[in-house]
Amino acid sequence: MKKLVPRINLISSRKNIGMTQDDLAMEAKLSRGMLSNIERGYTLPSLPVAYRISRVLKKSMEYLFFEEDAQKMNIIKKSKPV
Repeated sequence: MKKLVPRINLISSRKNIGMTQDDLAMEAKLSRGMLSNIERGYTLPSLPVAYRISRVLKKSMEYLFFEEDAQKMNIIKKSKPV
């Protein structure tokens, strides 16, 4: 059974700007139920949905949807010369 990992950065980013789930869902053009499932880690958002959420919250998709280890890997890869 897959362990559920709540999206802490997503939840805190939303709350820090005073948005409710309803507010964010409306701005990002998705249902509140879908947003709730994404925040609780029950489902992964599609790329277009993740992009819309990140635009509304003004945060990167990496920050909102990936764990810290994945974010560090992205930084390491970007800093290595190709």
